[in-house]
Amino acid sequence: MSDKYAVPNKLPGKTVSVLKHRKRRILQDQAVIEQKKNDRIKRRQKTKTHHKFRRAESFVMGYLKAERTSNRIRQTILKTNVTEQSAAAADDSNPKLLFVMRHAGKKIFDKTTTDIFKTLRMGQRHNAVFLENTKENQLLLRVIEPFVAYGNPSLSTIRELVFKKGFARIDGKKTAIQSNTMVEEHLGEKGVICLEDIIHEICTVGPNFAAVTQFLCAFTMSSPRNGWQKKVSGFIQTRRGVWLSWKCHQRTGCPLPLESPNLVDFLSDCSVYNTIFYI
Repeated sequence: MSDKYAVPNKLPGKTVSVLKHRKRRILQDQAVIEQKKNDRIKRRQKTKTHHKFRRAESFVMGYLKAERTSNRIRQTILKTNVTEQSAAAADDSNPKLLFVMRHAGKKIFDKTTTDIFKTLRMGQRHNAVFLENTKENQLLLRVIEPFVAYGNPSLSTIRELVFKKGFARIDGKKTAIQSNTMVEEHLGEKGVICLEDIIHEICTVGPNFAAVTQFLCAFTMSSPRNGWQKKVSGFIQTRRGVWLSWKCHQRTGCPLPLESPNLVDFLSDCSVYNTIFYI
């Protein structure tokens, strides 16, 4: 047999180091991540220094919107029966808990409305919070009525919200609730040591309701699956911040807000909206 087809007995002279290649790949990945971070910082600084040209009409539009909103608030406050209506809505016979969601108002030019949203911890759209059904909160909801939807949540809704979208505010940072130990460290003095205690305090509006709601961050909700349909078309009635189409009522037979005692039940019955509290 010829030496041409002989198999060499020794390994190739060039050694291959797996660890060396792995280290090189790790360094390359780190360099790419660092480069992307630097590019992102440069773009952010560039957008801060660059002033976008704005037409004068945009400023006029903002002032007109702010004026219309202030006039609406003034008319709402000057109503003779607004205090009586708020007191009746906060009566002991009604549920004590409210779930409020901000669904409109990407840009609000009125300072009063903006301050109310900051007070209620709803700085952005789709933010939602739990509120106690009191006369003061009812007055605030009357002012921000076009921008919010609210109703009385059930126990299952509260539990799903806390478990699925519950975040805590710890040292000024939004932190996921990973264990009951975290709850006990911050609310143990109040007698709240686990998530079930938080749910119980919220559902019953107990004595530690304010501390529990301050511990939780505002919930970030989602839009309905098909968007906000029938919002500005046809004959529309507004009731407690919710938009309803008269055509939808005639076609599907869903109850009007005036006829429905519970807003959550009304939204669940309406086939167009699916549900506003989409978790």
